[in-house]
Amino acid sequence: MTNTDILAALQWRYGVKTFDTEKKVSEEDLATILESARLAPSSFGIEPWKFIVVNNPELRQKIRAAGYDQTKITDASHLIVIADRTDAEALTGELVDRTAKAQGKAPEDFAMLQNMVSGAIASKPEGMARDAFLTAQTYIPLGMMIETAALLGVDAGPMEGFDPVQVTSILGLEDKHLRAVTMLALGYRGDDAFAALPKTRRAHDEVIEVMN
Repeated sequence: MTNTDILAALQWRYGVKTFDTEKKVSEEDLATILESARLAPSSFGIEPWKFIVVNNPELRQKIRAAGYDQTKITDASHLIVIADRTDAEALTGELVDRTAKAQGKAPEDFAMLQNMVSGAIASKPEGMARDAFLTAQTYIPLGMMIETAALLGVDAGPMEGFDPVQVTSILGLEDKHLRAVTMLALGYRGDDAFAALPKTRRAHDEVIEVMN
């Protein structure tokens, strides 16, 4: 794709409110969108997240009730719940094991990495500070999925407007050391008045400053 193609896709993209219930995202496109999330960067590479694709109609109906009756929760082709990890203490060991396996080395060879990451996590007190750190990471793959969807011509509707405690409970995430943070509806725009509205963005020089 050219630079012009990329910017055109991002101009075309908007937060869809109404989805066409008859149109479905292909498995290939869905897989690519999810893979872009898996490949997203994270602090130290700890990947404190999970992406739950909710296809079950009954679960989606329950989530819709917890999402202030937003129709896109049930009407979109696919619904992805982005969750963060609540067991921060396990993340360092998992990272070391993944790194050792990828590089064909023993976990013991990564003692420096282990100490650095565990120290960084420990420096954030348990509670709001640590929760905020882990939650913030999940917005990176959310953004990656939104952009990838736009490049593929797939519409997306990101959501924070739901009760995360209820959604976490509906999906049984507590026992998996997970907590719902955001959701992403994927599909194709329906009869949506918002589609025709012009983008309202700050001017280039209002948001971008170059310091030479």
